[in-house]
Amino acid sequence: MSSLMKSRFNELEHLILKKRLSNFKMVAFDMDGTLLNKDHQLSERTIASVKMAAQANLIVLLATGRMTSAVKNHLEKLGTPKLIVTHNGALVKDLDTGVIYHHQTISKRVVIKLLELLNGLDTVVHFNFDDDIYLVRQHPYSELYSQELQVNFSYVPSFNQLEGEPTTIVLTDKKAILVSLLEKLSKQFKQDFSSVIVPWKDGIWRMQFLPANTSKGKAVLQVAHHFGIHPEEIISFGDNYNDIEMVTETGLGIAMANAVPELKQVADFVTVSNQEDGVAHVLEALLSIGKVWRK
Repeated sequence: MSSLMKSRFNELEHLILKKRLSNFKMVAFDMDGTLLNKDHQLSERTIASVKMAAQANLIVLLATGRMTSAVKNHLEKLGTPKLIVTHNGALVKDLDTGVIYHHQTISKRVVIKLLELLNGLDTVVHFNFDDDIYLVRQHPYSELYSQELQVNFSYVPSFNQLEGEPTTIVLTDKKAILVSLLEKLSKQFKQDFSSVIVPWKDGIWRMQFLPANTSKGKAVLQVAHHFGIHPEEIISFGDNYNDIEMVTETGLGIAMANAVPELKQVADFVTVSNQEDGVAHVLEALLSIGKVWRK
């Protein structure tokens, strides 16, 4: 073990003893920027470490802003039970059984107002319904998004032709434009939706409109409660703004070295980056420590 990793190992050991956690029961992972590398893939080392965590009787939970179809391939590689939090908490589903534990949608009146505000703008819009993503026009951002998530889109002449209420709506544009849209929509429907805004690449941001009172952190805690697990018995990993609640409300919150500064400031521990197998670094150390404190 290198001197740097020995230092991080000792820091983790001290942190666990300080928190007096005799046992963890669940580990929750954000995906992009955390569990996945810069190519949006799982490394062999990360896969092995997650499998070891599952073998140590930790419930493995993927918690992501992705839709269900963009998680399935990764779950197959991990080989863990397929209970997942998707759409940043709007949908909780067990892919093994097909059981939906939680599913919220965005109010139709919020959708109508948002479409009105988007009229005349070049903002890229994706309407997400569980597994399905709908677009009205092709755009390079959408094509790149499709490649990253390894999902396909469906095209419709108009969003007004879609039936039912969407699970989430994703907008892609410059931050100032997205913030302006959010402010305008909030004036009329502040209590009727939630939202997450995160940087994407090259000065372009993504904003995800969610059902009211929805967040990834809340959904993770709901899943834990279902299994009789307390928040302090959860380890969580994240890298972005939408992970702050999850990381701060769980027993051991881990931020990646590539995380936004705001998350690193509130996390219990900062590991190395997703490109350096930061998740595996922590899990390997925890499982090694666990040989002592699980006796």
